[in-house]
Amino acid sequence: MEIVWRFDPNYNAAKQIANARFDYLHPAVICFCESDDDVREAMRMAKKEGLYVRIRSGGHHHEGMCSGPNVLMIDVSRINTIRVEGDTVRLGPGARLGKVYPALWKAGQLFPGGGCGDVCVGGLVQGGGWGPYGRSLGFTCDRLIWFRIVKADGSILEVSNSPTDPNRELFWAVCGGGGGNFGVITEFLFRPGTLTTPIWSFTAKWQDPGLVEAVIDDWRGHFPGKADPRLTSFARLSAVQGDSPDPPAIVAGFFVGERSDLERIAPLLLPKTHAAAKFCYDQVDKTTESADPRAFQHPEYQPGPPAAAVRALAAFTDVPPDVDLNSTCAGIPYPHKISSCFPQAGFGADAIKAIATYLDRSSASSTVRRYLSLHSLGGAMERTNDQSCFPYRDKPFMLQYQAWWADSNDMQLQMECLAWIAGFRETLQPWTEGAFINFPDRDLVQFPNDDTRRKELLRYYYAGNLERLITVKATYDPDNFFNFEMGIPTS
Repeated sequence: MEIVWRFDPNYNAAKQIANARFDYLHPAVICFCESDDDVREAMRMAKKEGLYVRIRSGGHHHEGMCSGPNVLMIDVSRINTIRVEGDTVRLGPGARLGKVYPALWKAGQLFPGGGCGDVCVGGLVQGGGWGPYGRSLGFTCDRLIWFRIVKADGSILEVSNSPTDPNRELFWAVCGGGGGNFGVITEFLFRPGTLTTPIWSFTAKWQDPGLVEAVIDDWRGHFPGKADPRLTSFARLSAVQGDSPDPPAIVAGFFVGERSDLERIAPLLLPKTHAAAKFCYDQVDKTTESADPRAFQHPEYQPGPPAAAVRALAAFTDVPPDVDLNSTCAGIPYPHKISSCFPQAGFGADAIKAIATYLDRSSASSTVRRYLSLHSLGGAMERTNDQSCFPYRDKPFMLQYQAWWADSNDMQLQMECLAWIAGFRETLQPWTEGAFINFPDRDLVQFPNDDTRRKELLRYYYAGNLERLITVKATYDPDNFFNFEMGIPTS
């Protein structure tokens, strides 16, 4: 186990997480664990030194809670096993999706992971895991069949989704309860889908801001629930005034099947706006042995700050020329703010009008990207099961508010972006509810520092399952050793 203290020369690089907005967080010590015994030793060290712990696999927690001030960080990124075993795959929590997808690709299997190759499996699956094949294969956690976890007392449990497993409640809680709550998971076993057909990505763009409402209405009315389940899509609606590099509306996604089927389906799903769209199709070669990001990482899915803003920062002058500066999956830590919610039953023309109006009144420039993403649900993600605590399977889609900028020292811009996110969410509050723990926002409740306020915050994410999750937490971590700002409490 490599241990990095504050005085070590590689400390600044070791403490880095994906959201540069939290560069000010300085853990006391970082333990790069490579085994169960390393994890146990790190936890013993934390108890001896009187330190809280945080768990980091890929460092992509949008609110920075895989780190913290004066904590001991248990980093499991080096526990990154990828081993295909027949129709299952054994993965370490530090296995990056950019390596998982192609490894399974070669074995004729398809993993229902996320849409960013830089994300690791550990946090993704514990939050539920939305991805580009979700309507076909379900959430990431729906394909989990077993895991091994190191508890706070150092004991190890092997937990399966078998109805007779005595720790079945823990399995249910881990599948959607969020990472870092119940222990340190060091290995997962999944049963992926079978890859038997070609896969096509598609992109449709509209340059006319006057079509934004119609595009949202087309997408909302057809893509999430009524589309062929082989098709998983998203819509991205951007603030485009000023020097924005983006069109005001994009609909894109992946289709597990033949191009002819996709071309037949697409016009039916966009009856009002298809004729005005600029379409692009791209086949993903399922025989490739390289880590081709086209297999899972759509270039329009989650772009970061405009490339011009990134180039303007001297700190990034050493970035290799072949790196896509727009990508949030290229390993460059960008400051950002995320929030999320789900539509209520009354989400319709008034909500769509509110989205278009808010975006139209939003300023945009070469320094920041601000947009709303709509992620399709339904299909396999809609199937109820008793192995996951994810509470919003009945929803047709979810909303993700996003703001990305380049300079983490620009406090004025940061405050403007945070206010933009909060204002957008408040604008849509009459038609929305809940939130998705993989897209967390600590600011949904002001100052959630005591148990009552924390429960108020967590109820957005877990809805009616919160009390049951608290019971599981109290059973497996009664002393609340794994305690953090958005962690599940014990009472």
